[in-house]
Amino acid sequence: MSVSIAIVPLQRSVHMFGDVDRSSAYSLSGHVEITISPSFLSRRTSKFLLKSLELTFEGQCEVVAPAVGYSSVRLYTTTVELVPQDPVLLSDDGDEGSGEPCRWNAIFNINIPGWLPASSRFGLDDLGVSYRLFATAKYVDVQNRKRDSSSSSSWSFSSLYSAMLQSSGERVTTSTKNIYIQRFVGLPSEDGPEPVHPTTYLLNHAKINPSSDISEPQIPPEVISKVRILASVPEYIDIKAGKVLLILRLRTKDLPAEECKRLQLLGFRVDVLQRDKFRTRPSRDYQSRCPLPAEEFQPPNLPLRWTNRSSFSYGLDYLENEGPDAACSRVFSLLPPSEDGRYSCQNDNYVFAKDADATERPTWYTLQTNIPITNSLPQDGDYEWAGPAVLRPSSTGPLISVRHEITIILSISYDIPGTTQKAQQNLSFSIPIRLALPAPCISRPPCPFPDSDSCFDISSPFSSRPTTPPESNIHHFNVNPSNSSKAAALTATPVLPPYSQFYYSNGDRKIDPTPLPLYIPRGVSPSEHLSSSESSDDEDGDSNPVVLPPVLPYSQKFCEV
Repeated sequence: MSVSIAIVPLQRSVHMFGDVDRSSAYSLSGHVEITISPSFLSRRTSKFLLKSLELTFEGQCEVVAPAVGYSSVRLYTTTVELVPQDPVLLSDDGDEGSGEPCRWNAIFNINIPGWLPASSRFGLDDLGVSYRLFATAKYVDVQNRKRDSSSSSSWSFSSLYSAMLQSSGERVTTSTKNIYIQRFVGLPSEDGPEPVHPTTYLLNHAKINPSSDISEPQIPPEVISKVRILASVPEYIDIKAGKVLLILRLRTKDLPAEECKRLQLLGFRVDVLQRDKFRTRPSRDYQSRCPLPAEEFQPPNLPLRWTNRSSFSYGLDYLENEGPDAACSRVFSLLPPSEDGRYSCQNDNYVFAKDADATERPTWYTLQTNIPITNSLPQDGDYEWAGPAVLRPSSTGPLISVRHEITIILSISYDIPGTTQKAQQNLSFSIPIRLALPAPCISRPPCPFPDSDSCFDISSPFSSRPTTPPESNIHHFNVNPSNSSKAAALTATPVLPPYSQFYYSNGDRKIDPTPLPLYIPRGVSPSEHLSSSESSDDEDGDSNPVVLPPVLPYSQKFCEV
């Protein structure tokens, strides 16, 4: 006989919504399956005393980079005990000859804080942010112990527990399971993603790039400094959209009319950049927002439970730590190889000529474009220390951060008075953008009465309630175990709405204003049901009495625990 355990979560991926919030929490539920497999050589009854079943959820972050070397941090750890205070007897008594394994499920529900970063992989060894579940079962094989004749015919928890304490035959079995965390923007909804609002930046102090040739004429500073630029981008960009919307608005302010007529927009150039930054240790700002475990629980004081670092990275000479605040970055463009990001305007494009005219509302010259971006860039054969250059969501972690920005260069020319010469200069600036995954849609469960008019659309945001998954025929500690090896699996895992949809931040439950639909029997239309109800109310009290079926005697059924 052998004992094994397996971790079976309802979902291997935990979905987190909205910004990082240390006051929010998410649920990771499932069960730990305990299996007693029969022996081919013996058909004796097996009895195991389960002393402890610990389940630990832990997260960590690892990086390997130049100037940083190897660095790691423990993000979070929590442990729960799934066995009650008294040990639990597991036995296949009565089914030892069937040849089928016996299984028990221990249900767990772990609270995961909402500030944890999403799972990610970087570098040669696929390091980054990772999470795992660890299960450890401690048990005693009481069937193989010597018993006297008085105790061989009867079993009790007290005798088993005393025998367990007097012996040293404790055995341990373990199991692990990878858990993935995904972060989404906004909250899930039945109506699809919420509309994305634009974010506008006023660029008063754009960087002026002088001409490389000093002998060439320059635009007077008192003229070029009067150009005002508004840049609008979405609050966030869907990482799967493949494009970034950019809107530029230009005009001059407090510039004489004759000077406005001398300025001309030649074109502009854009680029979308991704910056991956690695650090030796978490910044103070991150530690103030996210409560990491104390220093005594961090490596090397308390080593990590696992590591993805390979032996190859130990021998790299350039992986030397340059100090506690060392950092390393790489920047690459997200434009497809076929795009250069250049946009040319038509000739004689004097867009500021009428800025000095007196109008009720100022007029802005508007440029709008969709910048294409790619998910991955072709590799040149050299494998970078940070791994392949791929598009990632914007994020801020303890050791790894991903930033995105749009760099814009405006080319402006100026007609020099009294000559035919033109001075040309560039205005360059950058604006931050956020790439993220929008929250998934919640699908409404099918109506149980498709032919009934009671299945109407409910537009209340509270109508998407958590559903209960189908029960498995593998039972738990409080009932008899099922000995069938064909356990019913969870065929469909429900998508649970966020906690904030049903409860306020202080824990009070939100009141659902949507009334429940009228009960209608199966196969009866609403009109027939209403007419039958009205006719029953109009009838006299001499109607035939309702005959109830006889009550069957109740038989109790006991089960051993």
